[in-house]
Amino acid sequence: MSNVNDVPIDESIKPYLDEIAERLWSGHAAVMVGAGFSKNANPAFPNWAQLGDVFYEKLHGEAPPDNKRYLNPLKLADEVQAISGRSALEELIRLHIPDEDYEPSPLHLSLLELPWVDVFTTNYD
Repeated sequence: MSNVNDVPIDESIKPYLDEIAERLWSGHAAVMVGAGFSKNANPAFPNWAQLGDVFYEKLHGEAPPDNKRYLNPLKLADEVQAISGRSALEELIRLHIPDEDYEPSPLHLSLLELPWVDVFTTNYD
């Protein structure tokens, strides 16, 4: 392993990191921020499984069983919207995502200081 700024880096991934760095600093790299990134701001943000539980409870009037009989939280969200309407779905999400209560974490800010050409996300917040 080699060290860059005291961070151990496995030699097997170093060529990939070098390529990303080269593309980033030459203005040819985008970043994809996926699920879980907002937990850096605060662990209170629900993940997809937890949000799926909220949708399940709205639809069935009870918490899902331990074995969770659903596979796709987005399908549950569609069902909530079909039954209760889009505004009810949006309000349900707002109630369970503490978005207005938190600022971006230092990790969010550091990521956006880099010269990405685009930032894509699957996050809901």
